[in-house]
Amino acid sequence: MSSSRVLKYLGALVLVLAALYGAGRLWLGRPAAHDRYTVLSDDTIEFVPARCRLTEIGLGCRPRFLRLYGIDLFEPAQTCGDAAGRPWPCGAATAARLKALVAARDFACRIDHGYADSDGRRVAFCYSGGADVGATLVREGLAFEYGRGLQYLPLEAEARAARRGAWVGHFVRPQFWRQGARD
Repeated sequence: MSSSRVLKYLGALVLVLAALYGAGRLWLGRPAAHDRYTVLSDDTIEFVPARCRLTEIGLGCRPRFLRLYGIDLFEPAQTCGDAAGRPWPCGAATAARLKALVAARDFACRIDHGYADSDGRRVAFCYSGGADVGATLVREGLAFEYGRGLQYLPLEAEARAARRGAWVGHFVRPQFWRQGARD
């Protein structure tokens, strides 16, 4: 193979690599200065880490999708009944509370890399203000123990006894609401 042909192949390779890097930069952006968390839906948190293998070459990290461990949250469109039987937007209230907790400066999650739910989300314990976010939401009557989250059962009983959040009136548990149950 002649040297001019080798140079052409090398030049083409450099152009392809530059195009791939440029596409990666457009798709992933620059590396983040710090871990970033965003609530995408009622119970999905997008996590973009500040450090990953891609940051070593100047690219941002791919987002990961998380679900809070052991709890079930009201769906955004879900309504509950207050103490007088009037509807109140418990789903919207839960979503707003989760967004407020995630927006805290010290919000962070510990991800269980060995477990993903049926939607492919990694399960995580998240903390805000030094407190377990799942425990906070259950204690406030805005979430329920679910699946493997048996440690939240006493907090759910506490919220029920104190008539906090949804426990002040009537509601359909989110897992049944998703299946079509209504009041």
